[in-house]
This record gives sequence, C-alpha cells and structure tokens, in this order.
Amino acid sequence: MLSLKKLLWILLAFGLTTAGVHAQTGQPEWPLRQQKPYSLVPDLSFLNEKPAGAKGRVSAEGDKLIFEDGTAARFWGANLQANALFSTKPAHIKLQAKRLAALGFNLVRIHHHDSTWVRPNVFKDHTQSTRHLNLASMRTLDLWIEALKADGIYIWLDMQVGRRLVTNDNVDAFDDFAKNGIGWLHGLSYFSPSIQNLMKEFQGAYLGYENHLSGLRYADDPAVIAVLLTNENDLTHHYGNRLLPDKGYPHHMEIYLSAAQSFAQEHGLSKWQTWRSWEYGPSKIFLNDVEHHFFSGMSGDLRQLGYEGLIIPTNMWGKMPVSSLPSLSMASMIDVHSYGEAAGLSINPTKIEQVDVLSWVASSHVTNMPISISEWNVLRFPTLDRFLLPLRMATLAAHQGWDAPIIYGYAQQPLNGALIPSNWDVAGDPSMLSVLPASALMYRRQHVRPAEKTYALRLSAEQLFRAEISPKTSTAIRTLFEQSALVIEMPTVPELPWLRPRKAPPGSIIVNDLDRNFLDPDAHEVIADTGEFLRNFKDEIMRVSTDQTQLFAGRLAGQVFDLENIYLHADLPLAAVAVQSLDGQKIENSREILISLSTRTRLEKERPAIFAIEPAQGELRVKAVPGLTLRNLRGNPLPAVFDAGWYRIDLGIASDQNWLKLAE
Repeated sequence: MLSLKKLLWILLAFGLTTAGVHAQTGQPEWPLRQQKPYSLVPDLSFLNEKPAGAKGRVSAEGDKLIFEDGTAARFWGANLQANALFSTKPAHIKLQAKRLAALGFNLVRIHHHDSTWVRPNVFKDHTQSTRHLNLASMRTLDLWIEALKADGIYIWLDMQVGRRLVTNDNVDAFDDFAKNGIGWLHGLSYFSPSIQNLMKEFQGAYLGYENHLSGLRYADDPAVIAVLLTNENDLTHHYGNRLLPDKGYPHHMEIYLSAAQSFAQEHGLSKWQTWRSWEYGPSKIFLNDVEHHFFSGMSGDLRQLGYEGLIIPTNMWGKMPVSSLPSLSMASMIDVHSYGEAAGLSINPTKIEQVDVLSWVASSHVTNMPISISEWNVLRFPTLDRFLLPLRMATLAAHQGWDAPIIYGYAQQPLNGALIPSNWDVAGDPSMLSVLPASALMYRRQHVRPAEKTYALRLSAEQLFRAEISPKTSTAIRTLFEQSALVIEMPTVPELPWLRPRKAPPGSIIVNDLDRNFLDPDAHEVIADTGEFLRNFKDEIMRVSTDQTQLFAGRLAGQVFDLENIYLHADLPLAAVAVQSLDGQKIENSREILISLSTRTRLEKERPAIFAIEPAQGELRVKAVPGLTLRNLRGNPLPAVFDAGWYRIDLGIASDQNWLKLAE
C-alpha cells in the first residue's frame, strides 16, 4: 500500500491538491498545490484580435492610443524577461503565447534581453564585445514574436536595459568609469558621444534585424508598437548625482560641469546651483534640458531607421517627482514603474507617511498624453495580500484612462517546467494567477467607467522645480486619484524653449493647493465619483459594483456583502471574490459568468514550488438567468441551488480551484 506521504507527492506531481481538517483546531487544512506555468486557466483569448498588427501601427492622439484603422487601442500587458526569453524551448514558446492570451494579455514587453546576468543574452559574447548580436538568440526572439502575434499579442521592445560595456567596445575614456573591464553606462550616456554612438549602433542592429519567420525587420513590424530608449536611466532624480566631483569619474564630470556652467550662463541662472544635481531649483531645469537633447538624438535615429511606432525615452521610477516630467513629456507616451510593499487596502490617503503604490502612476499622468505602467507589482514575495493589486490596478486604470498596465513580470525563468517562486514570475504564482483573468476582463472590456470629473494639477515653472512635488508631499494627489481622474499640466518654462505647454481639457477642475485634503476629515473610505467602486481603508475592503463586474476583496471574515447581483458571506480573513459577465451582457442577463476566488497563499517549499492555499469557505449567491450550470474549468458540473432567481453556491466546493463558471 502507498503511504499517505507518497500519495500526496503523486497528487502534487499531477498538479492536484489535497484538503483535510486539522486534528486540533477542527479548521480546514490548507490544500497543497504544485503550480506549473502550464496549469489550466480561464480562456480569455477571445478578447484578442488576431493576428496582432492587422490594424496597422499604434499612434498617440491626445491622451489615447489609436490603431491605424482609427479604432481605440487598450493594452493589458506582461513583461517577458531574461532567461525566459532565450532558454524556453520552441515548443513551449507557442504554448506560453497561448497561455498569455488565455490570461487576457494583449501586450508583452521584451525585457532584460541585454543584461550580463542573462546567459545567453542578445549579444554574441558580451564578455568580449557588446557590438555583435547573437543570431541564435535573435532567432529565438523571432519565435516568441511570431507566436505572440499569432495569438493577438503586441510587442514592446527595450533598447538598453542591463548592457555593460567592455574594453573591446572601444568607448572613449573607458578607464574613467570602468571597473575590472566593465562599464555601466547609466547617467554617463547623456554626456558621452561615444556611448551614444554605441547605443545608436545597437538600435540599428536590433530594429534593423529581419525576422527570419516573417521577413519583416523589427522596425517595420506593426505589431511592435513601442520602443523604450533606455530603462530606468534618468538624470533628474537618480543618475545626475553620478557626475558629481566626489563620484570618481573625472573625465565625464568635467563634461557635466562645463555643460552646467554654459547652461547657467546662457539663461542667467546661478552657476553654483545649476550643477548641484541633488538640489531642487536650477539644477532640475538643466538636467531636464540635457535629457531632452539626448532623447531627441536617440529618437531621431530610430525615425531614420524607419521605425514609426511609439517611442518612450525612459521611465518615471523609484519615486520620481513631478519635476522629472518635462523632458519625458516630449515623447509619445509617459511610462511609469511602481512597486509597493503591499497592495494598499489599509493605506489612509490623508496620512503623509502612507503612500499608495498606484498614486505614483497618477502623479505622472501628463495631461493630453497616453500613459503606460511597464512595471508594477508587490515586493517582498510572498506578501499575502499580493493578489489584491491586480484588481486595484485594473479598476484604477480603467477609471483614470491609463493606457497600458504591464505587470512585472510573467516570467524571467525558462518556461519549460516548474518555476522557483518569485515576484518576477507570476506564471507560477497561484496567488497572482487567481485574479489576473478577472483583472484583464474588467480593464479591457471597460467594466469600470472612466471618471466623471478631471482634476488638473496646475503649477508655475517656479513651483515645478522649486521643491519635491510627489505623492509623498502632496495631500491633494493622494486624496484625489481614487475619486476622479487626475492629470498634471506642463507650464511654460523660459529656459526650456522646446517644452510644449500642456493645459487640461475644458471643464477640468484646476488644483493649485497641493496640501488640500479632498476627503472629509473623518472619512474612512474613498469612493469613485462614478459610485462604481470604493476602498474602505478602515475595514480594508475593496468593492466594485458595475453591470458586468461585481466583486469584494480584502478582509471578508464574519461579514455579509450584498450587491445588486451577488450576495456573499465568506468566513475568510483575506480573500477576493469576483463575479463577471463573459458575454458582454449584464450579469443578471448573462449566460456565461466567470467566478474568480482568491484566498491567502503560503509558500511551503521552494524547490519544487509547493504552495498551501487557504480553502474557500462561505456562501456566494449570484442573480442570473435560469438554466445555467455551475462547472469547474474542466467542464465538470458542480452543485448549485437555483432559488427565486439566485444561484446559491457553497464556496467550499472550490477549495481546489480558483475559477468556476455559470453557463449553459
């Protein structure tokens, strides 16, 4: 006979779960699951129009992304990075493209293609030179791109991420910044024509490369919708300090100080203040100017190559303030990176010490410009509430009119088998997977309406650069963005003649007082101006109530929740329950309804990845048309009682799965 332990491991090998009752507490034990990156998920691939690129190029028109045929473009994306790119087997590449589409993604960002810790990467031999592409790696990228396109998924390409220059790259003054024969170009790239030429050389080789499967250069493929010039490489907040006299790069420091002196003299600014990059004031104006000229040169090179898609210079990342936006606002789209320590249900926006991960996106949304979030996630894996953030991102992105949230990341390990659990590999994380389809459906089908009001932060040039303006310092930003749309205007700046002033649309409500609290002093919740969603930060509850999505998330234990089409009594300390129409009808008229269930997930073992998942408990009632059958994703019928127009579902039957369907 098999022992209980051996039986458990056999079940896990097939991706199954086990559940029981704890002998001492009498409470249900948490079933174990071995999550693999090819496990069964709901199929939302019908959201994608295939193949990607059939509607022509994507361009920016005002604050929207538009396909060449005139239809609106909206993207829900994922990063695919590092070793997942070059070490996933060809057969698995096609399977993963289909799984990405099934999860509701229609955009993939190709990232960490050039990083030294990725082997192989895009270079032939990055230890000898980074001036030659690896043909085998490029052919693997061809496979990814064609497989993704076939399933209706568009492509975002980064030009420079983790490239490290080496001696044979023949960089001028290489010894000035190289250590052990390796040079990090961040910050220095803005002041080195030699580095800039190498970056342009790579742009030409990468985008000029011809896909051996399609016959198209990457630059000419309409499915390649966006190009990022340089990742997390700014002067205005991070790497301007790298050029200071005490940093040990004398050659590049001299170029920097000379440029700062010339700029100060030309515009009548203090020479002493202009070079002091860590201070607000003239230095921030100067650094924006340097960034703009660098971005213009690099973008012009892309246009000369024949690339006609979106160009993003670099990112708003690492808690950058509003004063970093001017140089970025001259591009096709603003891009943001934002990571939080937790999903944020408990954050009180009136408290200056509590800053919501999503408020950094809101504070970067320049009026009349599209905005993407090419990296977002919860840090400190495995944070128990991480499954709440995709629901919040989808809700806020739809409400605010954000154009392309891209989670970091789907995977950075080879997708050939079980993954080592991490923040960067949601493909193997049952907690994040449990809500990704619901989030994609809510965002892409616009189940949450755009905000009814728009507030515009209006700053003078002097205000913009005088001091830090960010969610950390502004009560107005923190208390507005969950209620109504929030955008940032760009003023006229005499020292920056290239800067295009941007004013909010007519009817926008102008905000001048950064310290104003837009919530009542005794408020314990934030409610959208449409009334469709709220976040109760006292009780740590999130609610969405629309015609096609109704959900509760947060601390649900011991409470009864009642909306128009769902009733929930769940004895769960931390969970999310979403009920959604799949056929475009209102829930009450829908004949295909997706139910997503998320509970706490605990990592039990790293290799192989074993998760313990808290079993669902309680009762869910769904108001829907008669004649529907409750099934799991395998199509097996499950018990549900239909009574007076409501389906009564015991959540305990879903202890081994995250999704159920009510359908004919």
